Amino acid sequence: MKWYPYGHDFGNSEIGGVTVIDGKNESLSIPTAFSKADINAMRNLGVKMDQSNMHIIQFYGEAMAYAVGELALQQAVDVYHGRGDIQRYASRYSLRALLTVAAALIPDTEFGLYVVTGLPAETYIKNSTLRNNIKTALDGTHVFSTDHGRTLRSVTVEVATVVMEGSGALIAYGDKSASKTTESAAIDIGGRTTDLYVARGQVPIADYCKGKPLGVETATQMLMDTFEDKYDRSLSLLEAREIMYAYASKGEHTYPDISVYGKTVSSLELDRLVREAVTQVGSEIVSFVATAWRQSDRDAVAASFKPVLNIGGGVYYFYDVLKQRIPHLSRPDDPTHANGLGYCSLAGRLLMRKFQASQTNQTNQANHVSAAKA
Repeated sequence: MKWYPYGHDFGNSEIGGVTVIDGKNESLSIPTAFSKADINAMRNLGVKMDQSNMHIIQFYGEAMAYAVGELALQQAVDVYHGRGDIQRYASRYSLRALLTVAAALIPDTEFGLYVVTGLPAETYIKNSTLRNNIKTALDGTHVFSTDHGRTLRSVTVEVATVVMEGSGALIAYGDKSASKTTESAAIDIGGRTTDLYVARGQVPIADYCKGKPLGVETATQMLMDTFEDKYDRSLSLLEAREIMYAYASKGEHTYPDISVYGKTVSSLELDRLVREAVTQVGSEIVSFVATAWRQSDRDAVAASFKPVLNIGGGVYYFYDVLKQRIPHLSRPDDPTHANGLGYCSLAGRLLMRKFQASQTNQTNQANHVSAAKA
């Protein structure tokens, strides 16, 4: 059985996975959304089940299948996303997320995953028991199907370690030549939270590792509330996500057609509404960073931390606002998977050590047997 290093990033807005196949990093993100799936009913309704974003997982021996990601959002009004529940990191949903994304990346029907995953800074610091619970929830050999029962897949999961979110990004994109006394930082803006991570060398500085419920979903909800107040018509979550996505794409994707009493709301108006929401939430994030890092001077925020990385899906919305206060702020090439890339890199190193230790033990045992026979 082939083993793969794997970075599992179970965010409250996006599920991210990173592994290495044939020497190349492969990554995938899907929305954090789960709903029970009636496969036969979906087929009868004309849902095309063979599309790349149609993720369904069903464990062997369980009657219920689950739609994951975009399909869950399309098929259900009320989806599970686990927001506000820190135990979700050690739940069956985290396992479903891990296996769904890994199975989409890795074609093998049987393989092993050596996993590194992360927890938000404050959760990691305050809830050490949760780290062991994550290992208990994810470890083991799991048999499941992602193609509606046609093929069974067997995946053995072993959690190598649980780290603090933000550390993954510094592993992947930090200054490799930095000394052990250099303080590096990451501002991780996700769907619902902004997490701050600061480390001296590879050692986290707990006083500066903070989190706050501010993120893309905060701006999305503000957009939905403002739209409803103005037009007396609520936006669906899918409509709101499409508007936010169009804004973040910087013109690469057009705004969706949104009608109110038969009249289409202009793209300019949608852009104005989402820009107001993003600007407001961005200013709150800047204030949080300055307060958490105890640097209220307008020109001094994070000046002593180098590098300061801006990571997570929120980069596409809030980077410009943060850059005004932190001129040396930088964003990696792949901010969405920055933590996952670091997790995967660490998993790869730990997996190599494990194999080397196993080979050394086997050699020592063989030498011991040979010596005994002699």
